[in-house]
Order: sequence, then structure tokens, then C-alpha cells
Amino acid sequence: MSDSNSTEKVRLDIEDGIATVTLDRPNKLNALYPEMILRLVDVIEQVRRDNNVRVMVLRGEGRTFCAGDDLAPEDRFKYGPPDLQTRMRTGFPRAVIDMLTLRKPVIGIVQGHAVGAGLDLALACDFRICDTACKFGAVYVTRGLGGGSTYLLPRYIGLGRATEMLLLGRFVDMEEAYRLGLVTEVVAKNKMEERAYELARKLAKGPTQAYGAIKNARNQGLGLDPVKGFEAQILANVELMFHKDAREGPRAFKEGRVPDFTGEWIDLQYDPLRPYE
Repeated sequence: MSDSNSTEKVRLDIEDGIATVTLDRPNKLNALYPEMILRLVDVIEQVRRDNNVRVMVLRGEGRTFCAGDDLAPEDRFKYGPPDLQTRMRTGFPRAVIDMLTLRKPVIGIVQGHAVGAGLDLALACDFRICDTACKFGAVYVTRGLGGGSTYLLPRYIGLGRATEMLLLGRFVDMEEAYRLGLVTEVVAKNKMEERAYELARKLAKGPTQAYGAIKNARNQGLGLDPVKGFEAQILANVELMFHKDAREGPRAFKEGRVPDFTGEWIDLQYDPLRPYE
């Protein structure tokens, strides 16, 4: 697109174990286009692979978090016709799925509006810190479109309320959003980043691998019967036995001190297994 470079429009900054990912297209309310989405996917993969990163913060530059997909007809299907595989690989579902499955906590700083695909991005975060004037909207129906937010929204607020939002395409203010459980905290706009990074620093000191196992078990459980769901829960703890934090946590509790979680794993081929030392 003529006004943009995808690398510039999605910024990545890493400091003290916190990766800040910024949607930086404020003149278009951070609306997403294909190259920007692929850049976001690449950035999430960088966060996934960097063991020094313990938490990710997603934010939008300017007055709006994200206005959704850019509907400019000349750019929407640049990477091919709108078949399922193309849309899954180049459209916003790929970024949403990658955030949901990222085995590190994700905090969203959501100001102004989270609309359409922007709402899906916000819901893919594990925590949402919003300003008092923010509004959420699953507005696809008002454009004659549909499908967006139909997976995540009912899982947050139930079938009835989600159906109302989806079919009416109405906006939800933060008072209602908080009541429905769509947001973590609602704070004054000038306090959003302070609160978000306070939470990020706390999470960055926590057991990263445990966070990842919990997120994975949560995701698996959404589509499983109770027996399989509890199996996923048990397997999460089995998996964590291969990580040093699962030794450090009980040891610190026994010694009456704050645990020093590192996120490191145990290579059983080389590291002796001495859980009680």
C-alpha cells in the first residue's frame, strides 16, 4: 500500500523480558491490511522464539486500538482469492490464533475502539486494560459481512449476549464490557500504560512455562468433554515437570522465600534429575 511499510506499521520493542508490539498506523485507526497482518504474525513468532521474552504487550498507536480489517477493495485479496486457506494464512485469523496459542501471557492496552478484527485481536489477549471511553464492536453485520468474533465472543459472554452483539452490530461501552467479563480493568486513559506494564513486570517474573501450559490446557479444554478436559489439565502438570520452575516453586515455598522463576527447561539427556536437592 502506498502509505505504508509493513515493518514500520508493526513495531517490536523488547526490554526487561517484555515485548511491546505496537500497531502503528494511527492515520487509518490501525486498520489491518495483508502485509501488516503478516508482519504481526512474524513479530509474534519472534516473541515465541525469544526465551528472554516472558510477556507480550499489544497496543495501538494513537486514539484507537484497532479499527479492524482495511476494506479497501484493491488490497484485501492481494495474496490470492478469498478461499479458506488464503484467508487463514494472510488474514487476521492467523494473528488471532498465534496470540491464543502463544505460550506466554499477552496483555492488550485497548483504547478508543476495538472493532471487527480489532475486537478479535483484543479478545485474543489474556488481559485487556481499557480506558473508560473505549468501546467494543462486532460490527461485521452492519457491513453486510459476518463470521468475525463468532468463535471467541460466545466463549467470553455466552451464546445469548454474543448473539445480540453479533446480529445487532452494536457497540458495548466499558461499563457493560466489564460487567460481561470482556475486560480485565478499566482505568483512566493516562493510567493505562502504567497499569499494563505494572502487570507485565509482575508476569515477567512469574513461571513462564506454567503460563504456557495453562493457556494450552485452557484452549484444549474449550473443545473437549469433561474427561478429556481433565486429561489436558493433568498433562499440563506432567509437561511442567520438565522445567526448573516446577522444582523452584515448591522449594521456595518450603524455604519461605519468593521463588526465582527462570523459565528454563531441564534437558533430561544431560541434566540429572534431582528434584529434592
